[in-house]
Amino acid sequence: MPNTDFHIAVIEDDPIQLESLVTALEQQGFSVDSFDNRQSAEESFSESLPNLVISDIILGSEVDGGFDLAKHLLGYNQPIPIIFLSERQTEFDIYTGHALGAIDYLPKPISLDMLIVKVKNLLRITGSGQAQADENDVSKIPYLELSLDQYRAYWHDKPLDLTATEFEMLKQFAMAGEANVISYDALQSSTQGVVERNTINTHICRIRNAFKKITPDFDLIHNEYGRGYSWKEKN
Repeated sequence: MPNTDFHIAVIEDDPIQLESLVTALEQQGFSVDSFDNRQSAEESFSESLPNLVISDIILGSEVDGGFDLAKHLLGYNQPIPIIFLSERQTEFDIYTGHALGAIDYLPKPISLDMLIVKVKNLLRITGSGQAQADENDVSKIPYLELSLDQYRAYWHDKPLDLTATEFEMLKQFAMAGEANVISYDALQSSTQGVVERNTINTHICRIRNAFKKITPDFDLIHNEYGRGYSWKEKN
C-alpha cells in the first residue's frame, strides 16, 4: 500500500462526493483530511501542509473558491501540487487552473479509478511516499498478482495474456476478493466507458480463456444473473 506519510487534502462542498473521494483514497492507504469549504482548509494548512491538494473549483457560494485556495498555497515557500475537479471545462478555466499550479484538471463526474491512477503517478514521478511499495497488495485473490505500472497480471506466477482493458476489468475482481459481486456498471466504469454493456460478456470470456491457457480447468469467474460477475471461492 502507499505510504500513509503521504498526506492528501480533499476540498469538496458536496458531502456525498467528498465522502466518495475520501473513501477511495483511504482504501488505497493514503492519509486524507477532508474539508467542505476553503476557509477551514486554509486554517488547517497554517498548521501543517499536505503533500497534495485535490479540490473542486466551486466551493459553496464561492464560484472560484478552488482558485482562491490555490492562490493562498502560492504564498508558501513549499510548492504544493493541486488536482482540480470541476464541471467547468472552458479553455479559460483549465488554463487558469494550471497557471495557479495545478498538475491536473479533471472533469466531473470524476472517475475514481482515474483519480487514483493520477495520484499514484504523481507519487512515482516525485518519489514521494512509496507509490508501489508492494503492487501485489492490491490483489485479494490467492495466486493472482498484479503489476500496476506494467499492466500485467500473473496467475500462479505465469503472465496472463490480457489487453489493457481486460487488465482493468480483472483488477476489479482482484481488489474486491472472492465471493464479491462486481456489477456491470463497475466493470464498464473501470475501462472509462471503453467497454459497452453489451460487450462485457465477450471481454469476460477472453479473461477466462487467458486463465485457461495456464490452468485448463479454470472456472472461478461466475455470472451473477442481472447483477454482474463474481470470483468464486475455492472449496
